[in-house]
Amino acid sequence: MYNISGIFTRHQEIGICNSFELLKIVEKISPEIIFEELQYSVFNEIYKEKGRTTLETNTIKKYLQSHSIKHIPVDTYDQPKSHEEECYNMLNKVSSQASMESFQYRGKIDHLSYLESHFGFDFLNSDQNDKILEEIDILKERILKSINDENLFRIATLEKEIVEKRENRILDNIYNFSKEHLYKQALLFIGSAHRKSIIKKIKTIRKQEKLIINWSLLGSSF
Repeated sequence: MYNISGIFTRHQEIGICNSFELLKIVEKISPEIIFEELQYSVFNEIYKEKGRTTLETNTIKKYLQSHSIKHIPVDTYDQPKSHEEECYNMLNKVSSQASMESFQYRGKIDHLSYLESHFGFDFLNSDQNDKILEEIDILKERILKSINDENLFRIATLEKEIVEKRENRILDNIYNFSKEHLYKQALLFIGSAHRKSIIKKIKTIRKQEKLIINWSLLGSSF
């Protein structure tokens, strides 16, 4: 039987949402394989070139000190080189407007950070997290409409398309790996913004795939 535990995370440490607390969860799961929401280039930068780190990679490095496991980058969809910078600039535009919606948007972001800091992974793996992220996304759409900039619309549309393709590729990579390798317990780290969509996609895949994977997602009863 293939078992995969999913933990929805954030990529930078804040408050009790840190690598020490995440390591406690990982130790309880005791995975043989960890699937990471990383591209190959970022994976090499972190583990081979010893460059930047994330909350998840800090946790994995701690786990590797006492466990011999495989950890595999599965976020392998090739994004346009300028995409991350364009999204960053778009969000700056959204959050810097002198409007009630932009004020509310900044407030939601701050509230989200507060909850992540004080309630950690219990919050990140909850329906409450999904609800706040949806509210933030609705405000973002309203602000973009009020700005009415064709280029920002293009970036926002592309962002949604790329997230969809990335999630599909992540799950494809996991299932393809599982068809070629035997294991009992694996773990997936992925950002909490993907939670609602990933759960929905796993439910769909379960009905279509011959390979049976027993998914157990932190905070989800499915």
